[in-house]
Amino acid sequence: MFDILIRGGRVVDGTGGPSRQADVAVKDGRIVEVGHLPGAESALTIGAEGKVVAPGFIDIHSHNELYVIRDDYRKLFESYARQGITTCVVSNCGWSLAPWPSEHEDLFRSTLHSMGVSDRFQPEWETQEEFLEWLEKRGLPINFVPLSAHGPIRIKVMGSEARFCSPEELERMKEMVRRDMEAGCRGFSTGLTYFPGMYAHTDEIVELARVSGEYGGRYVTHVRSLTDTFDRAVEEAVEIAKRSGAPLQISHFMCVPYLGRLADLVYAAVNVLEKINSVVPLPGYPNKVLQKAYTIVDRALEEGVDVGLDFIPYVLGNTTVTQLYPPWALEGGTEALLRRLSDPEQRARIRRDVERVRARWPHWEPGSWASNYIKCLGWKMLSILSVGSEKNRRMEGKRIVELAQEAGKEPFDFLADLTVEEEGAVVFLMGIPPRPWSEKVFLKGQDHPQLSVGADVLFPEKGSPPQTAYGTFPRIFQHYVRELGLYSLEEAVHRCTGLAASRYRLEDRGVIRKEAAADLVVFDFESIRDNSSYDDPRRYPEGIEYVVINGKVVLRKGDYDAGALPGMVLTR
Repeated sequence: MFDILIRGGRVVDGTGGPSRQADVAVKDGRIVEVGHLPGAESALTIGAEGKVVAPGFIDIHSHNELYVIRDDYRKLFESYARQGITTCVVSNCGWSLAPWPSEHEDLFRSTLHSMGVSDRFQPEWETQEEFLEWLEKRGLPINFVPLSAHGPIRIKVMGSEARFCSPEELERMKEMVRRDMEAGCRGFSTGLTYFPGMYAHTDEIVELARVSGEYGGRYVTHVRSLTDTFDRAVEEAVEIAKRSGAPLQISHFMCVPYLGRLADLVYAAVNVLEKINSVVPLPGYPNKVLQKAYTIVDRALEEGVDVGLDFIPYVLGNTTVTQLYPPWALEGGTEALLRRLSDPEQRARIRRDVERVRARWPHWEPGSWASNYIKCLGWKMLSILSVGSEKNRRMEGKRIVELAQEAGKEPFDFLADLTVEEEGAVVFLMGIPPRPWSEKVFLKGQDHPQLSVGADVLFPEKGSPPQTAYGTFPRIFQHYVRELGLYSLEEAVHRCTGLAASRYRLEDRGVIRKEAAADLVVFDFESIRDNSSYDDPRRYPEGIEYVVINGKVVLRKGDYDAGALPGMVLTR
């Protein structure tokens, strides 16, 4: 007798190949049969006639290890299960909770605090190995794929130093990456627009990525720029892959075009252009930097470099307020930034850079800044997602320009005052509501064959998450398949499952075949829908009926089992 039998569904197996009607049988956490199984018996039979049966979706870019420490983490992950996510890759953008840099604990905690992470918890680990063991004991709602992260390693070795590492420091960091890989990590990640990764030279990253590559791990990067110099940043990532020998994964492959003084006009025109576009198709803003970046990737692929990409299927991104300030202002970490913003002379200098500095390469030259989001997008495309205190809770969900007007301040002064008042614990949303015209402006190339799907959710302890926390994967099927016709159903499933699994050598995940892990999703292709919105993200999707993780049903006809905890740490 089987544990679960899914009968009569349209099986889309995650490989990108044609779908077929078949039954799927599960026992002891594994798929044991795929085919026509008349007369088979099981403890649970799921009728899937007219429905799609797919592998569980893999969120290739997440930060969930930062939030599993929370008391309410079981409830928190409900939004992931309801959109069909069964596995996530964690410790992206160079950030993780391990190894714990006890030598510089205050610095590390203040940096985590700026990402909405509670500063009250006490870690029960020091090393990556101990952290992964703690995660297993904690119990996971979904599977975690761990990465070694640059941030805590560099802080542990160099503290707040905003300089290139010495040979001795580099050797210490290489040894720590080696220990992480031996503990089971499947790659090494950097966040090169964040403190302290922004101060690392290319040569440093090459040597650390080489260690990951020696263990078969990927080099995973939030590149040094997502604006004017994005193509140069992608070029650097490819160089690191070539020199280190490590396969490459470029996170949230998107580029914010430089709008400058046009930013406010673009924002104001979106609704008008949306109406015009319904009559006369518009070509969209020519994002030449993004086109150059794709050319660099394609050339690398032709040369035999293993390059993977991922993207967020919305016209938005979430990040910390520290990203709105120039690199020199972050030297020393979050507390040093707060001191500078509190000093009138230093604040004036920061403001001048925010208003005037355009992207320049390389990033580490004095006065350079690779991603001045405000200069590119203007103030109207920035909203507050969360703040750390109760007194400013009313600000969440509102645009910075609106809040500044209410306070009778210029936007920069309002933001600087809020940053200081909240001790850096401000998470913001960058972008505009997704509409056909705005997608043409901000996103291009979503049909590139190397693109997997990542939600990239910052889920702060207080405040609201972005739409991606609730609707990323349903949006792929609703918008990219049904509405745009950009992918076939089979290709969309492959991008959400098998393609992501192949990046991290998850041979038994992301596919429906005999002996694969029983991570499965049953959904109605005609009705699957992302119900979240820019202004009201906390709305669960429709159309996903069953979710199975490691052979355990966690979602059954709308009922979520928060106590199941079937997830595993998928170590190398």
